[in-house]
Amino acid sequence: MIERQKQFRVQLLVSIMKGLSKLKIGCSGWSYPQDWKDIFYHSSSSLLRQYLSYFKTAEVNSTFYALPKPAFVKHLASIEDSDISFTAKIPQAVTHDNRLDLSTEAGTVLHEFFNLLKPIQNKIAALLIQLPPWDISNMGNLETFLSALDSSFRYAIEFRHESWLTQKVWTLLEDFGIAHVIVDEPKLPIDLRITTDFSYIRWHGHGTEIWYKYLYSIEALQDWRPRLLDVMDRTETVFGYFNNHFYGYAPFNALQMLEMMNLINSKQKKKLERMGKQFSQEQTTLDQF
Repeated sequence: MIERQKQFRVQLLVSIMKGLSKLKIGCSGWSYPQDWKDIFYHSSSSLLRQYLSYFKTAEVNSTFYALPKPAFVKHLASIEDSDISFTAKIPQAVTHDNRLDLSTEAGTVLHEFFNLLKPIQNKIAALLIQLPPWDISNMGNLETFLSALDSSFRYAIEFRHESWLTQKVWTLLEDFGIAHVIVDEPKLPIDLRITTDFSYIRWHGHGTEIWYKYLYSIEALQDWRPRLLDVMDRTETVFGYFNNHFYGYAPFNALQMLEMMNLINSKQKKKLERMGKQFSQEQTTLDQF
């Protein structure tokens, strides 16, 4: 009986670890040479190379502000580790400046964006459609926009206004296989809705003036463990990115989450401990004033 109980525990552990391997945790961007200097980065070498030595996935923020340079795409293409994957934001010229209306210059921008990313298509897990915090009535037709997307990429869409949260929209996402982005932010509720075979989560923070200037507490992160297990149970892969980049909070919280989900390795553990000591020392210094 005891031996059978041991076998059951081993089988259960293997099952859990297989499930946890579906969880990919990283940060929204990595090019923060000032905010992360001497906290996460301790070398003058490539920031991306340093970042990827601790995380296997990253959200490319720069593509939101401008089309990626061919040299940047070539740099990503040179990464040989097949376990590394990226997501990238669709340009704001499409989502914000032209409100999803592809009959404008947005159509040309989106077409060029897809072409530029083709050399690294195998490294792009999903493209992020981050919408502005505007009412749905002030935007172009979502179904028309989704119909025009390049089907060789996968997509996730983040809503920032409650008017989008309707059954009609959820049905559209399910029909097109678009992931609803689960957000942790001040203005919308946490909704663990699943609309396709993968899930996408963004932790923005709850700063009072700037969302991202926020350090998640251990208690707040622990609240996410059952949520993550729930989402993982209902999807094939879960991508989660911390967007609270101020002061190196994002990589610290990301490492804490990996530890909490029993996915942290020895190198990550050492980095987490080192960062934890730095934050503790900084807080002690502030408390003295």
